[in-house]
Amino acid sequence: MTGFEFAHPAVLWALLLLPLWAVWRWRVGRRAAVAAAHLQHRPSPRRHRWPAALVLPLEVLLLTAAIVTAAGPRSVETVERWDDPGVDVMLVLDVSLSMLAEDFPPSRLAVLRELAGDLVDRGGGNRFGLVVFAGDAYVQSPMTTDTHVLRSLLDGVGAHMLNQGVGGGTAIGDALLVAADRLAAARVPGRDQAVVLITDGESNVGADPVAMARHLGEQGVRFHALGLGGTEPVAVTFEGEPVGPDGAYLAVLDAAELEAMASAAGGRFHRVIDATVLETVFDELSRLESAPLTVRRLDFPRSHVPMLALALLLLFAGHLTLAGVVARRPYR
Repeated sequence: MTGFEFAHPAVLWALLLLPLWAVWRWRVGRRAAVAAAHLQHRPSPRRHRWPAALVLPLEVLLLTAAIVTAAGPRSVETVERWDDPGVDVMLVLDVSLSMLAEDFPPSRLAVLRELAGDLVDRGGGNRFGLVVFAGDAYVQSPMTTDTHVLRSLLDGVGAHMLNQGVGGGTAIGDALLVAADRLAAARVPGRDQAVVLITDGESNVGADPVAMARHLGEQGVRFHALGLGGTEPVAVTFEGEPVGPDGAYLAVLDAAELEAMASAAGGRFHRVIDATVLETVFDELSRLESAPLTVRRLDFPRSHVPMLALALLLLFAGHLTLAGVVARRPYR
């Protein structure tokens, strides 16, 4: 898009003075006399006096051009730059002690970081947020398109992020509630939202995860639950010590609860067997309605002052020629 404007439009108010100046110039010219009549040039025949009548209009035109040039006329080309279209995805990651189980070598937590990192790396124009949870849920990153920051945060995701001694347990419902609240605050019209939950599904504290998943569905948020865990219970150790009051805690994938959450939200449950599960998630996300996050307008001004300055120079030369040679007036 191209528009025309003046860099200094206030200068144009000087144009209002030109009629007053023209009247004054014409009246002074008519009353002009000379002190020594013998110095006057011989008057031209009446039929050749028309060049003198052009002097005043040319002076008005010259001053008009000077004022317009001083106002800085320019054309401004506006270019709209659209971000890549995408959707908003909140990653909800389980960092509870059960995720330290090693049935997915080297551990469920390591596989969780790999899955989340691949989602971010292949997100394109998607915007990601990050919620981590154990017995409590926290926002590790608000919604952002800065994949480098997200990658750095994901590298630091671990059981040591939260005080497992005080906040032990797994509060999936609380984490989904936090995710829903942040997505609602960051909603952009025309841009769908999704939650990707990566956990072993053993929720034992906080809000009801099925109810919170249903809340996500009512808000129009697509829900994907990725279940990490083997088919058999496995012992968990934390800092070299067995987990549990008697050291006999066994972590197991609660697929039934994750399926119930997915059903309540109208979403999908994916049991993680290998990295191909991400292809299904990517395919689902690609079907969501995407839109650019922002539209940036860049203005590129092109000044017309050089061209008008040249025209002004030509007008000035024409005025000198007309007033000083062609229509030379008597000395005053």
